[in-house]
Amino acid sequence: MGFWAALGILSFSNNNRKHWRFILEILCLLPNFLPPIFILLATLNIVDPFPMGVIGIVFIHTLMNFGLVAVLLAGIIETKVGGVIELAYVEGASRFAFLGKGLVPMIKKDLWLIALFIFVVCFGSFAVPLVVGGGKGTTVEVLIYEKIRLSSDWSNAVLLAFLQSVFIFSLSLIASRGKGTHRTRLANLNLIRMPTGIFVVIGISLLYLAGYAQGFVAGIGMISTFYDVQSAILWNFLGSLSVGLSVGILCYLGLMAIAFCWPKRWFEKFLNGYVAPSTSLACFSLLLLGSNEGVWPFIKIPLALTLLSLNSLFRMGWDGELQSLHSQMTVAYAMGASPKQIFKEILFPQISSRAGILAGIASIWACGDFAVSRILAHQDISVAMMTETLMSSYRLNQATVLSLLIVIAGLICFAACVGGSRVLRRKFTS
Repeated sequence: MGFWAALGILSFSNNNRKHWRFILEILCLLPNFLPPIFILLATLNIVDPFPMGVIGIVFIHTLMNFGLVAVLLAGIIETKVGGVIELAYVEGASRFAFLGKGLVPMIKKDLWLIALFIFVVCFGSFAVPLVVGGGKGTTVEVLIYEKIRLSSDWSNAVLLAFLQSVFIFSLSLIASRGKGTHRTRLANLNLIRMPTGIFVVIGISLLYLAGYAQGFVAGIGMISTFYDVQSAILWNFLGSLSVGLSVGILCYLGLMAIAFCWPKRWFEKFLNGYVAPSTSLACFSLLLLGSNEGVWPFIKIPLALTLLSLNSLFRMGWDGELQSLHSQMTVAYAMGASPKQIFKEILFPQISSRAGILAGIASIWACGDFAVSRILAHQDISVAMMTETLMSSYRLNQATVLSLLIVIAGLICFAACVGGSRVLRRKFTS
């Protein structure tokens, strides 16, 4: 599906139609940037009865990740084989003959690397199997959760987490060997453009958008059921803001710490091979530290989410941002500047805004988290947890309405992170 959609995206590769391509790419990437709870709600609202178990898990992950694959493949095809496609078009090659005998063999390695990347993402997923597994689709993450929560079997849980981490780490090392190329000019891609791929993107986007809208409209008629829990909703909304802002601040500091240590080659190699720990094991390890009442969940949950998010943020462009400044850092070192001077005068002014955006994305994820919070908190302390509670009791329409508060909290946290990063940049560079 990602390959098909990629050929549709490439239908808008001309400069005068770039805005249409931008819209398509937003539709493709939206499920990856939104917390999983929105895709779960939208799908459960429109697919009734929903196939719980492995089939349901695969279905949700396909909806969430096909767009990311499409955008990645479109970029690879355009940059790596655009000239060859144009030449084949001029020589009169047929579309399907070129796709089978030319395009696919030329990007075969990239297809494998993308497949490994998506496999790693889905293999380590916890939130999706927890909701739609239905006891029939127990993944490694859910098994670790059950070993600790239900059986208190820490030895087997730690062993499973270790084997999972080694396995994912090995795949990450393979995937990190891929290298991109740079496009020198626009190529004529008429040979492989497939407008039907556009309908794949629009059709699937309409599927989850219609599902969410259907649940929201139906839930509006039941809004009176929230009157008795107005106080709880208010406190949980404040809890979502607290968790989101805390994660945003911690991720911002973490990204800056990475930037400060970046010139060291061993550190770069470590980050390229670093794999986020098992969600269940990381959460239960924090559960054993200190109390789990009062304000402690508001400390432990942001710590856990930061630990689990930094790896994704690093691979979402932070590494490329630092690499682009490598030549400036090299010149500064040659002129005798200290690491502290380089960070303050070269790195920080140029990367603060980008760090704020990435930290804002992490804060949106945190506002929509329910899986990590469910382990570290014994009661609902956020809107996402209340929403998941309603989902578990099959009150999907009310859950859909309540999820609107997650969007509001996420936008507030995102704006705070972006605005705060810009204020810090102006303050420290003035």
